[in-house]
Amino acid sequence: MKLAWMTCVFLLLQDEIPFKAEEEFEIKLQFEFKERPRSGANTIELDRTMKEYERSQTSIPLPYLFLNLRVLKQGADEVRIRVFENGMKSVSGKKFNSTTLFKLDLGFTDDIKDRVGAYEYEIVFLSQDKDPVSKITIYFEEDGTYLVNGQIRGKI
Repeated sequence: MKLAWMTCVFLLLQDEIPFKAEEEFEIKLQFEFKERPRSGANTIELDRTMKEYERSQTSIPLPYLFLNLRVLKQGADEVRIRVFENGMKSVSGKKFNSTTLFKLDLGFTDDIKDRVGAYEYEIVFLSQDKDPVSKITIYFEEDGTYLVNGQIRGKI
């Protein structure tokens, strides 16, 4: 209960968190080709859309995306990191230092573009007391353009 309350307060305050300076971090996208996992022949998934079903039936390797984040300059107050998916779901959180490489599994590029998977990530740097210090936002548009802290960085 306490964690849920803290998360709600955190989400309300996140607009006031400053962006981490661009020269203090490095983001690289890593692409691989993977086949989609197939569900069993006797499995019925009622919450799946027709597009998701059709995608699951192909055996062609598809582009799969990972994001590698390296913090080049750690702020004096920054000791923890927390990653939020689509603005609300916390997917990762841990202590870090400037030698740590974070590898985020973003999923299939088609799922990101079609909004089937997550398309927005917020990486928040926290103090020892778990107060937000700075953040990095990563957003993928429907055409594949991706932005880091509101600046266009490329296309997937």
